[in-house]
Amino acid sequence: MALQAETLVEEWLNKNGYFTIRGIKEKLNEIDFLAVRRNGEGEWEYVHCEVQVSVRPVAYISKLTKQQMEKLGVKSKTSAKLRNSESLKDSVKAWVEIKYTSDKKKKLRSSVIDTDQWQYWFVHGRVKDQNELEQISSEGVKLVAIKEILQELTANSTEHSFSAASAGDLVELINLLNAEE
Repeated sequence: MALQAETLVEEWLNKNGYFTIRGIKEKLNEIDFLAVRRNGEGEWEYVHCEVQVSVRPVAYISKLTKQQMEKLGVKSKTSAKLRNSESLKDSVKAWVEIKYTSDKKKKLRSSVIDTDQWQYWFVHGRVKDQNELEQISSEGVKLVAIKEILQELTANSTEHSFSAASAGDLVELINLLNAEE
């Protein structure tokens, strides 16, 4: 699912005027997308976009910290055990740092474009706990539902062309559902 979701996100970003760089990696540090474009005022927009799409979520997006694992008495960072708001807040804060704000991610972004103007976006599918998305948003991350991306890509897609290395074929297959015979 990850590859298909990322392909759709890349197509959506490109159709919205972004130049994308996908899968920037150094050792274990990876960024799904860096995207840049000029906005209407001639200024540049810089987006660091992470994609994690699930259709049947069984666990949280954010992993538990070691302290949380001990406190909850669980052995797995990905435990699906219900989290209270404080625990959720702590795990999301750690997740945002790992995904976006750590020195390693800053260094990786700076190796491409050296600016501190990055916006953080998170593309998601269904989630186990809606409160987790609210916590992610409160950390300054813009949330984008994959459903919205699919709707935008499939709306009037016969009037738009798709990029060469795109999700165009996938979008056209999805459009078969909406096609009138």
